[in-house]
Amino acid sequence: MILVLGLIYFFQTTLLDSFYKTNKIASIETTARNIVHSLDDDDELIDVLKRETFSNEACVRIVSDSLNIVGYSENKACALGQLNQYQIDNIKEEVSKNDDEKLFDNYRFVTRPGEFQDIYIFGKISKVDDEDVLVLVSSSIVPMDATINTISDQYKLIVLIVVLATVILALILSRYIVKPVKQIEGEAKKLPSGEYQKDNIKTSSKEMESLNDALSSANEEIIKADKAKKELIGNVSHDLRTPLTMIVGYGEMIRDLPDENNEENINVIIDEAKRLSTLVDDLLDLSKVESGKLSLDLKEIKINDLLEAVYKQYDNYCKTQNVKFELKLIEDKTIKVDEHRIKQVLYNFINNALNYNDKEEKEVILGCEENNGLYRIYVYDNGLGISEKDLKHVWDRYYKVDKEHKRAHLGSGIGLSLSKDLLEAHNLKYGVESKEKEYSKFYFDVYGY
Repeated sequence: MILVLGLIYFFQTTLLDSFYKTNKIASIETTARNIVHSLDDDDELIDVLKRETFSNEACVRIVSDSLNIVGYSENKACALGQLNQYQIDNIKEEVSKNDDEKLFDNYRFVTRPGEFQDIYIFGKISKVDDEDVLVLVSSSIVPMDATINTISDQYKLIVLIVVLATVILALILSRYIVKPVKQIEGEAKKLPSGEYQKDNIKTSSKEMESLNDALSSANEEIIKADKAKKELIGNVSHDLRTPLTMIVGYGEMIRDLPDENNEENINVIIDEAKRLSTLVDDLLDLSKVESGKLSLDLKEIKINDLLEAVYKQYDNYCKTQNVKFELKLIEDKTIKVDEHRIKQVLYNFINNALNYNDKEEKEVILGCEENNGLYRIYVYDNGLGISEKDLKHVWDRYYKVDKEHKRAHLGSGIGLSLSKDLLEAHNLKYGVESKEKEYSKFYFDVYGY
């Protein structure tokens, strides 16, 4: 801004006089040439004289053997009217020496006794009917000192106003923008620890308020993520501790009590080892999904073949646990999916159905039904169900619907979140229908042909 004001001041004072004189000279030269072009037509000449002298405030004199026209100027003190014949002849001689046109700058003439005025005179000679016609155009030079002083005074006032406006604007910006930004910056440093305090920042700016809200939301997400991380560590630690305790306990028992070295106890160790393996696999898959390294091996498979294979995995276990496990099939269709990953999703659905079912007559259904041209593969159970407030969080990573519920011996505890990621990797629509204390139905839709 200082540079701009400096340039304005320089052009309006230092260069103003030279610009003014340059424009004056250009104006009288143009007037003279326009008059010369109209000399052949008296009517046109009169119109040009009136127009040019009025618009440019110039004085005109046309001199020849047959003409001696002076005037058409609002300026009564026209210097050209005071020129005598001797002066006219001298001017004509000087014009002839300069290719029939010449500028007389700073020509001085007497306005009053003892007073002088400097003017510009531009002379041009033209031939009209073999006669030399001298066209003279003059314009007075107004002293620019007073004007420059006036502009200088105005400029100083403008600078003062600009400075005051800048100070006021700076104070306003400081109050409504800079100060809140610094406050937000100070609070933002607390984000890693989740201690951002939105209410500590006061601002009337919508943009600052939006930024404050965004950082506050980020702070809440950081708190949730930190809490989820701690819950994950707790859940995984719990899930690791139980099978490890069982394996170590039964192993020591078989070592210390040879009579306990039987098939039943060895199967307990094997089952707990498998549970550990399942947990590790799910954690590895979850890591792949988060890092974007999960790849799908898409192949064509029959829906009924897929469901029957999954059903066989759980049939014997459900019988031993007095769970009514049903398989419902419809007309067989072919789908194109990653068979291993889709089975993994169904395993997680079934594990969830078995883990969260405290009823005496437990029922689980694995089936398929047509749904608006698609085929909906689902797992239904008559267990605890899910409340409306928890239903929207059921797919969230590390979220537990029932904080006090102890899991059974199936699954890793992160199955639903992993299932969501696997289904989204397939671009499949999925969801859950549930009524608290009555039933739950987890499903996904596939295109069959």
